[in-house]
Amino acid sequence: MSSTAIPRRAARSTKHPSPGTKGAASAPARWSLWLLGAGTWLFVAVSLLSFNAADAPSHTVAVHNDVTQNLGGGLGAFIAYWIQYLIGFGSWIILGGAAIWLFASATGRTFEHRVLRCIGMLLAGLAVSGFNALWFPASGAIAGSPAGLVAHASVDWLDGRIGMFGTFLVLLVAFLIGLIVALDQLILSLPGRLFNLVSRFEFRMPRPDLQGLLAGPRRLAIRGRSHEEEDYEYEYEDEEEYEDEGVEDAWDEDEEVEEEEDEPARAPMKSKKELRNKIAKLPLRIGSRNRKQPKDEDLQRDESYEGYKFPPLELLADPESNFTEKAEASVRRQAELLEQALETYGIEGEVEGIDAGPTVTLYSVQLAPGTKVNSLSRIANDVARSLSVQNIRIVPNMAGKTTVGIEVPNLVRETVAMKELIASGQDQGMILPMFMGKDSSGEPLVLDLVRMPHVLIAGTTGSGKSVCINSIIMSWLYMKRPDDVKLILVDPKMVELGQFADIPHLACPVVTEMGKAAAILEWAVGKMEERYTLFQEAGVRDIASYNALTEDEKAEIFDIQNEIEKTKVPQKLNYIVFIIDELADLMLTNKEVEQSIVRIAQKARAVGIHLVLATQRPQANVVTGLIKSNMPCRVSFRVASSMDSRIVLDNKGAELLLGNGDMMFVTPANPNPQRAQGTFVSDRESRKVVRFLKDVAKPSFERSLIQVRNVDTGRDGDGPTEFDPLFDDAAKILIESGRGSVSLIQRRLAIGYSRASRLVDQMAQVGIIGEHVGSKAREVLVTLEEWEKMKSMMEEEEFEEPYHVDEDPDCLDEPAPEEFAGEYLD
Repeated sequence: MSSTAIPRRAARSTKHPSPGTKGAASAPARWSLWLLGAGTWLFVAVSLLSFNAADAPSHTVAVHNDVTQNLGGGLGAFIAYWIQYLIGFGSWIILGGAAIWLFASATGRTFEHRVLRCIGMLLAGLAVSGFNALWFPASGAIAGSPAGLVAHASVDWLDGRIGMFGTFLVLLVAFLIGLIVALDQLILSLPGRLFNLVSRFEFRMPRPDLQGLLAGPRRLAIRGRSHEEEDYEYEYEDEEEYEDEGVEDAWDEDEEVEEEEDEPARAPMKSKKELRNKIAKLPLRIGSRNRKQPKDEDLQRDESYEGYKFPPLELLADPESNFTEKAEASVRRQAELLEQALETYGIEGEVEGIDAGPTVTLYSVQLAPGTKVNSLSRIANDVARSLSVQNIRIVPNMAGKTTVGIEVPNLVRETVAMKELIASGQDQGMILPMFMGKDSSGEPLVLDLVRMPHVLIAGTTGSGKSVCINSIIMSWLYMKRPDDVKLILVDPKMVELGQFADIPHLACPVVTEMGKAAAILEWAVGKMEERYTLFQEAGVRDIASYNALTEDEKAEIFDIQNEIEKTKVPQKLNYIVFIIDELADLMLTNKEVEQSIVRIAQKARAVGIHLVLATQRPQANVVTGLIKSNMPCRVSFRVASSMDSRIVLDNKGAELLLGNGDMMFVTPANPNPQRAQGTFVSDRESRKVVRFLKDVAKPSFERSLIQVRNVDTGRDGDGPTEFDPLFDDAAKILIESGRGSVSLIQRRLAIGYSRASRLVDQMAQVGIIGEHVGSKAREVLVTLEEWEKMKSMMEEEEFEEPYHVDEDPDCLDEPAPEEFAGEYLD
C-alpha cells in the first residue's frame, strides 16, 4: 500500500506548480510581481501595528509628535491613519485575505473572479468593523471614530430603524456572504475537513478492549504487525478516504476528483511512418459507382402512354469522373491527422475503417477499454482545429459495431449529379422515387414518397433547400407520366417554382397567392373524403388496390350498365402531391391551414395524396406538434440554431452542417439522424427538361382546381361572387335538410363558425335560401334539381377555359393532341 502512495503524492505535487515553474520565460516576471505584492503587504501590516494617534495627519490629539513614531515613516502613518479612520478593526480581515492570496500564489494556485473575491473580503472586513461599533463603540485606534467611519455610520443608520438585534443579523449575514464570496471553496470545505480531523483523532485514541486484553500477545501474533504500524495504517487509509471524499482545494480551478487508481501506462505513440503504413492498409469505401455510360433504354419507365415522351438523360450533366482518385489520398491523410490528434489530447483510439462520402468522411474509431465517448465530445473543437476543418460530428453508437463514428468534412467535395442517381437503378419497385443524393458512405440515397408518406424540409437561405425541392420534382419528371402523378406547386416567392410552369404534370397553374393555397388544401381534404367513399364502394383499401382492378371488376362492383355510368367511375386514380415552398407564409394566412394539413397528413396516404412542405423558419409556431408528428420523414439542411435542429430532427447537429446541400434526415424506418449530400440540379438542367416537356405535351388542369377561389375573399355589390371551395357541399346539405342553419354546416363540414356563416351569406346572395328572420332558420328556396341548373348556368357565365381541362379530374383519359407531340430541340 505504501508503494502506491509515493507516486500518487508526487503526481499531486506537480499539479499546481509554483509561479517559477510554469515557464522559463515568464517565471522571473511573476516572481517579481509576487515579491512586490508581499513587500507591500508587509509594509501596510507593520504600519497598522505601529499606528500612533499623534502622528500626522491624525487630528484626534491637539499636539502632534515632532518625530513620526510609525515604523513606516510618514507614508506608513498616512496609510495607517486613513485605513483606521475609514475601515477600523476590520482592516485586519482584509489583510488576512491578502495573506491567503499571497500564500496561494506562492504555491502556484490560481484565482477565478478576482474582483468579486476582493469585494467579498471588503464586505467581511466592514462587517467586523460593524460588530466593533455595535458592541464596543468606545474601543478603537482613533477617538471619535473607533470602529471606522463607514461602519459607524452604517450601524447608526440600521440601529435607528431595525434595532440592535436586527442590526446584528444584518452584520452577521453580510459577514458570512463576504466570506463565501471571497473564500467559497475553502469555507464550504471546512465542515468536511473538521469531520475528517475528528475522525482521525478518534482512530488514534486508544480504546479499551476487554477481549483484546484477554487475547494479549495471541492477537498480535495473528495480525503480525505492531501497534505503531496499525496507527500508521489508519492514518494512511483515512488520508485516502479524505482524498476520495472529493473535498476541493480552495483555489483549485480543476473540479474533477482525482482517481484512486494509478493511470495505466500509455502505449507509446506510433511514428509517422508506422502510422502512415497502418492507414494505407485500412479498407476504404467510397461508394458504388456506375462506370458505364447510362442509357435511356436501361431506365425502368412505363412508356406505354401514347403521345408522351420522357426527357432523355442527355439533358442532365455528367457526374464527376475522377473524384475517387482525388478523395482517396485526402481522406487517408485526414485519418492520420485524426489519430495523431486523438493521441495528442489523451484519447487512446485507433482508426479501423473509412467510409468516404461526397461531403463528409465517416471514420470508425475503436476506443481503448474504459474510454468514454463523452471524452471525445469534450475535445471535438480541438480535434477539428487540428484537422483544419470547420467542425466534426461524433456518432456515439453505430448499429452492429463497437466503434465510434467521427464525421469529418472532406477537403475535396463531390457534386452529386442527378444523372448518376437515375442510372443507379435504386428506384426499382418504388412508386414515387425521390433522388435525394448520397449518404455519408457515398451510396445513392433514393426514397419512395409513398412509403414516407409526407416530407418536411427545413433550411436557411443558401443551404440547399430549394435545390432539394427541384431535384424531387425532376425525379418525377424523369420517371413518371402525367397520368401517374399530378403536382400542385405553391410558390409564394414566385421565383423558386415558376420555372416549372406549364409542365404536363401540373394539376393547376403554380399557386402564388396564399389565400388560394389555403383553399386548395381544403379542396384536397374534400378530394380525400371523396376517394375514401369510392374505395369503400369498391371494397379496396388504398389507391394501388383500386388501380389494380380491371374494367370488368369495376363494372361488376359499381353495376355499370352503359357508357354514361362508366364515365362516372374513374378507371385510374393518379397520385396528387402538394409541394409548398414556404410553410410559414401559408400558416400565417389562415388559421384553418394547420387543420387541413394535419387531416391530409393523417389520412391521405391511402388515397394517394402526399405533402412536401418546406420552410426556412422551423419554429414551433410553424412546425407545430401535430404537423411534426405526422411527418415521419424530415430533412434538415443547415439551420440557424440547435433549437431549430431539435424541432426538425429531435436532435441537435443540423446547425453545424456545411451548407450547399449538406443535410441530415430521418425516415420512418430509421428515426436516428443520418448525414447525406443532396442532389445538385442546376437551373440550366431544369430549363432544358422543362422546355422538352413543354414541346411534348401541354398541361391538363383539373376543372375543380381552376374554380377554386381564395378562402378569405368574398365580393359584394355588382361584381361576381367568389365562392368558397365547400360552397357546393354546403348548398346540398342545406337543400337536403330543408333549413338554412349555420350550426348544421359547422357540424357536417367540420369548419369554424365564421366560415360557415360566410357560406350561408353567399347562398342567400345567390338565392338558395331566404333572408334571416329572427331566431328561425332560413327558408330553403330551391330543390336539388334547380340547384344543379343554377350551377350549370353560373359555370357557363363565369368560367372561361384558358387551358385544355380534364372532364375527369382524377386521370388523363386521353393522350395529348398530336400537335403537341414533337422532338426536343435545344
